Amino acid sequence: MLKNFFIIAYRSLFTQKLYSIINILGLAIGLATCITMVVFVESELGYDELIQDHERIYRASVDFTPPNSPAQHFAQAQVYNAERFKAYFSEVEETTRLRAINLPLGHGRDLFINEGVMLADANAIEFFSLEVIKGNSKALNMPNSIVLSESSALMYFATTDVIGQTLQLANRITLKVTAVVKDLPKRTHLNISALVSMATANEFFGDTQWQQDQSFNYFTYLKLAQGASGEALEAKIPTYLEDHVKRGASDMMTFKLMPITDIYLHSHRYGEMKDNGDISTVYSFTIISALILLIASVNFMNLSTASAAKRAKEVGVRKTLGAKKHHLIAQFITEAVLLSYIALFIALALVQASLPLFAEFIGKTLEFNFYYDVSVLAMLLILGLFVGGVSGSYPAFYLSSFKPVKVLKGEVTQGKSGILLRKLLVVLQFSVAVILIIATLVASNQLSYARSIEQGYDREQTIVLQRLYTDEASLQRSALKTQLLTHPNIVNVSASSAFPTGSIVDAYGMTHPQTNTFQTMPVLAVDEDYFTGYQIRFLSGRGFSRDFPADELVMPSEEQSNFSVVLNKKAADSLGYTPQEAIGKQFKAHLTQGSLSIVTIVGVTQDYYFSSLKSAIRPIYHLLQRERGNTLSIKYHGDTALVREFIETTWAALIPGQPIELSHLEDRFEQLYQQEDKELTVFNLFAMLAIFIACLGLFGLASFTTQRRTKEIGIRKVLGASVWDIALLINKEFSKQVLIANVLAWPLAYYIMQQWLASFVYRIELTIIPFLIAAGLAFAIAWLTVGSLSAFAAKARPVESLKYE
Repeated sequence: MLKNFFIIAYRSLFTQKLYSIINILGLAIGLATCITMVVFVESELGYDELIQDHERIYRASVDFTPPNSPAQHFAQAQVYNAERFKAYFSEVEETTRLRAINLPLGHGRDLFINEGVMLADANAIEFFSLEVIKGNSKALNMPNSIVLSESSALMYFATTDVIGQTLQLANRITLKVTAVVKDLPKRTHLNISALVSMATANEFFGDTQWQQDQSFNYFTYLKLAQGASGEALEAKIPTYLEDHVKRGASDMMTFKLMPITDIYLHSHRYGEMKDNGDISTVYSFTIISALILLIASVNFMNLSTASAAKRAKEVGVRKTLGAKKHHLIAQFITEAVLLSYIALFIALALVQASLPLFAEFIGKTLEFNFYYDVSVLAMLLILGLFVGGVSGSYPAFYLSSFKPVKVLKGEVTQGKSGILLRKLLVVLQFSVAVILIIATLVASNQLSYARSIEQGYDREQTIVLQRLYTDEASLQRSALKTQLLTHPNIVNVSASSAFPTGSIVDAYGMTHPQTNTFQTMPVLAVDEDYFTGYQIRFLSGRGFSRDFPADELVMPSEEQSNFSVVLNKKAADSLGYTPQEAIGKQFKAHLTQGSLSIVTIVGVTQDYYFSSLKSAIRPIYHLLQRERGNTLSIKYHGDTALVREFIETTWAALIPGQPIELSHLEDRFEQLYQQEDKELTVFNLFAMLAIFIACLGLFGLASFTTQRRTKEIGIRKVLGASVWDIALLINKEFSKQVLIANVLAWPLAYYIMQQWLASFVYRIELTIIPFLIAAGLAFAIAWLTVGSLSAFAAKARPVESLKYE
């Protein structure tokens, strides 16, 4: 019997070629999209699960909220938190710390600055289950020890047999290679290329005061005892802070314990080791790909029920000859599953062809080797069976319910329930398509707004040099600036502790001049040329000048020192001054414990967007501190390549022991919205696929409708109807469904996009225009699809139409 099912299914496939092609093509695109997204989602899940006891490991991060200041969310904690937590909380079984170094490492002239070079506690290798291939897991016990990853060993020495070799850190600390570990797996939030023993820290920092540093610089990991709860431990920390640190500490610091396996998708704090993924992207891609597959399945159900009359006599004859209802159901589901597997085969070919392009676009390594994985093959077979079964279930029950007597008398008609279902399914298809169109339009408008809004500074033709804080580079900072200015195309060079498109995290304490309360002031160290170079407009007062030596801040010891500050408008507002009122006003600053400085406001600038539009403009206190100019911003005109070559040559001559780190400010600005750009492109693709599949279904339904009404069209033409009249008649039927789809899609699209726009502090207003455009596109696509078929049918000679059976 099964053989007969396949024979009949094969014949049906070729008997109704148009419907078969539409079904297979739609299902193939839907399945290919779904499989691609499953591969992507699977690549985003399961991070850090290869670490032994990962279910008991948490990272301690800090939300720091100084008085009268916005909260800052750090991925790191303080240097001493790990040790103190282990001593105080019985739940903490073991701890380890990592601190990024970001200094030149190498030997001879082969120096590199790698993001993954870390100071690490002695137990880090065992804690993170790093696989040692040379040396042993105790390699970090001694001072001046370094453990390299396999790829780092190859980069520095072209071999992994490097035990006993030496490297120079920052051209002043000699490190001995004591072990080599396998490269970290792809699925980890960790970014480790080399580990330097924490016992080297005294030499690295030059003293032992680093152990009391209150800055948030150390990635702190806790392994809890069996049965201990991270949430319960987190709830105990505020009491510990109040009792053992100082009263009010819990108001400023909130420790967050995050499972290590959640960090990649759920943590987006300042100072993350690398760019993390986003769980909302995983959710949205999963939902949309499932909806596209649903649209394709809807096509199958629609076309199968619409063409039921063509199979009616077959059902009647087979029932008359003794076929049972369950036999017919099995027959039609077999046909659906066969179509599904053909579509699956095509989908796999599409995935294999498109996956490398998609992976390159999103910047990830995606693999889909289903040939060798039995479990993946089994899942694909189940997927094909499921899609075919679900898609074919309703048509199977619908067709098998025909009464033989009525069928053989030719009394089968399209029942109201079947017609209603098909209309609902068309509405569903176009609702999804309209939502996706609206989403892409709104997202595109927001990203265009982010790029076009006046940033408050000039970012064009600006090259930025970073990492001027190293011993070698800091000594040459002034000479480097002077030498760069000798080039005729370089018009300005300014130094600052950070630069636009970055983040401001440095802060000092101050007393509010109006309320006399303590708060922090976010500070940006700049030189006299910063405001001129970036063309930041002053609302009142002046910028820093060499004519005013008292402007400069010299870090005090125990004595009082005075200096000047330039505020942005937001800072002036927070102090209760207008830009004009602020000039000449003074307040007290607390730069170090026990010191007191009197600060005079000499200028107020317009507000400018230091970071992306997802962050609110915050108060900025610009201080004249030349020794903290860790970056140089170089403004130029003319040939970029020539200027860049000059910069690289000058750097190599003055700072030969450190690799240059150079970037274009325009590129960094684009990177602020890179993730949103990629998501927008993917959404555009999703929208086009959804529309295309919906059009396939609409084309099939319109084809069936025009065939069913062929005689009616002939009669109308005989009675004088024009091609336009007939096309309008058939279009009217589908236009109602598209209209209902828009009515249903608009509220849902509005809610979804309001939620998405809420992630931007500065955003567009959601107007009706994207909704009208989406509706117009939906109607245009439907009319073009249906109208072309109805016009073609209307052009047929009436005598041929009246003969049609």
